Amino acid sequence: MATALASRLSWNSLTIRSLAQRGFAASAVSQMASEKPVNSKSFKIYRWNPDQPTEKPRMQEYKLDLSKTGPMVLDALIKIKNEVDSTLTFRRSCREGICGSCAMNIDGKNTLACITHIPKDQPTKELVIYPLPHMFVVKDLVPDMTYFYKQYASIKPWLQRKDTPESNKEIL
Repeated sequence: MATALASRLSWNSLTIRSLAQRGFAASAVSQMASEKPVNSKSFKIYRWNPDQPTEKPRMQEYKLDLSKTGPMVLDALIKIKNEVDSTLTFRRSCREGICGSCAMNIDGKNTLACITHIPKDQPTKELVIYPLPHMFVVKDLVPDMTYFYKQYASIKPWLQRKDTPESNKEIL
């Protein structure tokens, strides 16, 4: 039966035939034939928890199977948070590159995690993720946005009227 199975499978059939000839069970051979090669990637992520003041910031490594993850770095972070380590903290919102809440330093570049593809050309190279370097860190990958919002409000980057509108009237 294992030899018949091996003759029907096209990938790596020599290995399956040799296993079948050595006396491996047909179920083990069929299980090996059905498994796809794992396309894994290593992520090194900055971790710091202010609730544990004796611990220093550290880099923590996670391995993910990219065939079961979306193409963006934010997809990988969400998968890590949901399935591997629920204590990982980061911001996210629109997933379209508009709001900027998922801004972080990915492989040495300040960018948005939602629009950054996971590089698949170098599967052995780990992806290094830090919080934004010019901001204080609240926890893990979450920067303190207090000063940003103060500066944003000081320049008033929105439309402003020169005259005062009449009360109880819609402004178009």
